[in-house]
Amino acid sequence: MNGCFFWKKKKKIDAGYDPAEVKREWLEQVINSSIQRRIDGIRIKQIELHRSNPGKVIYVVSIPQSNHAPHMAEDHIFYKRYNYQSIPMEEYEVRDVANRSSSPDLSLQFFLEKDPISLEFEEGNEFSRPITLSASISNESVTPAQYYIVRLYIDKRLNVFSKNSDFAESLEQYLNLRNVTFHTNSYSKNYCVPGAMLVWQGVRFRIYDSQSPFQIAIQRNDNNYGLGWSIDSPGMQQKVGGAILNIVNGQAAIINIP
Repeated sequence: MNGCFFWKKKKKIDAGYDPAEVKREWLEQVINSSIQRRIDGIRIKQIELHRSNPGKVIYVVSIPQSNHAPHMAEDHIFYKRYNYQSIPMEEYEVRDVANRSSSPDLSLQFFLEKDPISLEFEEGNEFSRPITLSASISNESVTPAQYYIVRLYIDKRLNVFSKNSDFAESLEQYLNLRNVTFHTNSYSKNYCVPGAMLVWQGVRFRIYDSQSPFQIAIQRNDNNYGLGWSIDSPGMQQKVGGAILNIVNGQAAIINIP
């Protein structure tokens, strides 16, 4: 829960409150006593209604994203936002949010150097000239990732050139995206400090550099190809995701699927 405060009695916003009766300090005490654990960094700004109601004020409460979520309301329930309402969290959601403060929360995205990119074909060749398939990793948690395993799943119908890559090819896998099953080859790599940089919050890192790219060659026909990924890291529940490589009229584009 990011922290919500609701007046029990509705009141027009331009009516305001008497600052002698409803003080900023009182409002802060109510918020802090109603939410456990306490949310740090809450700011309450008092705005005077000079034009609509002189002598009255309203309060704007700014609640930052918490590094210590989840937070329990005074009814001993953990809430989450869903559309325009607050609803109780499921037990597994409470555990998942609580773990984010002590473990990484990693995810991956595929991308092309140019999106869309035009494919080039040599005469008589069924497959295009190779293009680079790139991927980046990010972390939504304040806890940096020191150790993690990345697995990539690439549609078997694509010609993959990864001789310079330090990803190890392993077993074939079946990947389901949007109710379509794709037959893939899987590739994996272990990352650890000091060999790899920490993945910290708010920064995207490429999982391989320009000296060791994954390159793929694609058939001439319009088609959709499946790309998948999974990430394991200590303390983090395995994360998985995928993307569709969409080919239309000789152009390739990536559609990432959460």
